Amino acid sequence: MSGASKRACRPHFSALLMRGAFLGAFASTAPAHAWQGSAAAGPEQASQAARTASGGIADIVVTARRRSESLQNTPVAVSAITGATLADRGATDISAVAQAVPSLTFNTTAGNSGASNAAVVFIRGIGQDDFFPTIDPGVGIYLDGIYVSRTLGSVLDTVDLEQVEVLRGPQGTLFGKNTIGGAVQITTRKPSDKFEGSLEATTGRFDRIDVKGSINIPFTSSLFGRFSLATLNRDGYVTILRKDPGTGAVTEADAPKLGDISTIAGRGALRWEATPEFKLDLSFDYTRKREQSSGTTLLATQPLVPGIPVGDPNFINANAATIGGFYNLVVAGAQGCNPLAGGDAFDQSNPSCFNDQYVTGNPYTTFYDPARSRSDLDLWGLTGVAEWNVSPDVSVKSITGYRRTESHFMRDDDTPFRLLELQTDQTARQFSQELQFSGKTMDSRLTWLIGLYYFSEKVRFDNPACFSFVCTAVKTKLDTHSYAAFSQATFAIDPRTNLTAGLRYTNETKRNDPDNFYIDNGFGLPPFAVNNPNPDPATIIDNPAKVKLKNVSPMVSLDHRWSPSIMTYASFSQGIKGGGFQQRVILPRLQQPTFGPEKLTSYEIGAKTDLFDHHVRFNIAAFWADYKNLQITVFDPNFSIEPLQVNGGTARIRGIEVESTIKPFEGLTATLGGSYLDTEYTRIAPNAAIPPDAVLPYTPKWSISGGLSYAYELADAGTLTLRGDWNYRSRTFFNAANDPIISQPGYHVVNMSAAFLTRDEHWRLTLGVTNLTDKAYLGSGFADLRNSSFADGVYARPREWYLSARYAF
Repeated sequence: MSGASKRACRPHFSALLMRGAFLGAFASTAPAHAWQGSAAAGPEQASQAARTASGGIADIVVTARRRSESLQNTPVAVSAITGATLADRGATDISAVAQAVPSLTFNTTAGNSGASNAAVVFIRGIGQDDFFPTIDPGVGIYLDGIYVSRTLGSVLDTVDLEQVEVLRGPQGTLFGKNTIGGAVQITTRKPSDKFEGSLEATTGRFDRIDVKGSINIPFTSSLFGRFSLATLNRDGYVTILRKDPGTGAVTEADAPKLGDISTIAGRGALRWEATPEFKLDLSFDYTRKREQSSGTTLLATQPLVPGIPVGDPNFINANAATIGGFYNLVVAGAQGCNPLAGGDAFDQSNPSCFNDQYVTGNPYTTFYDPARSRSDLDLWGLTGVAEWNVSPDVSVKSITGYRRTESHFMRDDDTPFRLLELQTDQTARQFSQELQFSGKTMDSRLTWLIGLYYFSEKVRFDNPACFSFVCTAVKTKLDTHSYAAFSQATFAIDPRTNLTAGLRYTNETKRNDPDNFYIDNGFGLPPFAVNNPNPDPATIIDNPAKVKLKNVSPMVSLDHRWSPSIMTYASFSQGIKGGGFQQRVILPRLQQPTFGPEKLTSYEIGAKTDLFDHHVRFNIAAFWADYKNLQITVFDPNFSIEPLQVNGGTARIRGIEVESTIKPFEGLTATLGGSYLDTEYTRIAPNAAIPPDAVLPYTPKWSISGGLSYAYELADAGTLTLRGDWNYRSRTFFNAANDPIISQPGYHVVNMSAAFLTRDEHWRLTLGVTNLTDKAYLGSGFADLRNSSFADGVYARPREWYLSARYAF
């Protein structure tokens, strides 16, 4: 980064600091005598009583610091959305939280996967879009306290959810590795001592038929159970086309559309309150999906060059000549289109570099092989949480979890030329055990937490793939064992000021046993298999590899409550994302390439306010982060078609986030929030295909959302609630190279609904529309312009109406 660029960084962040200082100065003018009591208890009780009396904004309880406390008393940038709010928004899975949470991107399909349930989650520019198990995610997803380690199967359905919390910024102390960007905590509804239940049915566009049911049963005065079951069904929205290579005629294939939904999900939970001091929660969840591949659309290919037989499986629709023993793309008469000859960059502005022969321009149609379209998932998990209040000041908590995921998905960007044929089978099993010891001392001035954590995982992964130039089998066995010890404590310096400090030590070992080899497609081994160092010339790599991680992640924060309604804080924290293995190895070698962990250091200031008698809530956070050892993709200079994952750069991230809720009178609620993110690579590896002015992927500079809800009493009949939600995202790139072909320009999404709740609150009817303006926008994408020379993307679902009826008892 140039000196001018560095100098340009400072004024912007200084402005953020000045705004924070101004807000703190404003806060300090509030009457200090309005509240007396400890920071831990006084303001929560006082503010809750005040807002209840005045009809203000309801309090929200979060567990961002592994203990229950008010959102407004938590010195962490955290957003909380209830399951009821998600239902009001028409959400069917947890990815919908991204429409209301600043700095969050949450998509359901990883580019180039074909899977409909591979989570792509980014917070403040940090995450992971690769579904391979040898690469860790950058945002941790937790279900009832259990870490969900793999992206496949992480897109959980909104069945009997209590709340979703999104913690922004590194959470390395309390949540461990792979929360370098943040964490998403999902809490399900727990059994209670009340007999109740509900049944809901929904219909809508694309032959939607959803049925959900839940029941809560108090078996005895101390044993309760809760059970839920849902079936979610919707047709796909991307039509598969066929093009006759002889006549050129395009017809619709007689096959199901891509991007459908076909899910069965169930959950059972028991709660045993053995004594007032001891409580045990046991739960089991199961999900089964049998769907077509994700709604992938072919966006671009290189132009067809005369002289290559149509349908030749060894070549893409560009001339592939053997030059120097390697396949090299040569496009006749198209200057600047060949990235490998002479080292020229691929000129995406040159229209002759692409061919629209198989690109329809319609985001909801694609050329695909229906026989290779599947996205299946079987997932089940067991969770046990035991809590024992040893004394009024000491508690012990045990969190035990086991999860098993089986995924099978396929994809084929099919034209008369082979672009990519992919099949994936993955079985993942994980076990985790966490012990927490917590309490208070020094007359409750010191609140402390000490924890121990163990995690083990076994993944079996099989990913045969055929490109235009080679077919490979990519297999691996991945075993992980991780141990951690952590502690965090909050000390009340005075009744208004708290100092929090924490530390986590992690010791982890990953072992990977790869088995990559060439698949003979009738043309023999590829030229680059000559002089193979392995005894078998068809072997790419089969020697085990190992990576280790030893890390200490600290955090420190200071918060001060200026009045019962205003709190400010400043924090320093670090996080780490584990290293891994390069599994997409095409060039034969004896040792598997590995890469080390990413590290993030974050500085943050923020304020949380409840103003005007709790009718206005305004929270703001400004941050600066140094991002080191980024796991980015580079290309081997001796074999440029092989992408390698390496620690190839550093970046700087700065931004500001705002969330506000306004409730001027009973029945009307308005929300407005957003984020501004400024990201920049400060160092890039020499061979990385990243331009110097690139920004981090899946990170729009501007994200803004707003909502308006009005509940109107219809005499004695009930309540009619009208709701509208709006979300805006500025231009977003979907890879580190910032390829324009798979970027999404700024766009708006609008959802609306009307719900009628009867006076006795037994019946609720909802009519709604999602994506009201029918905006076609990309949620993820993949571009391989150097090698296979194609680009594709997954568009979000188009406009959909829905009508649901819910009966509760």
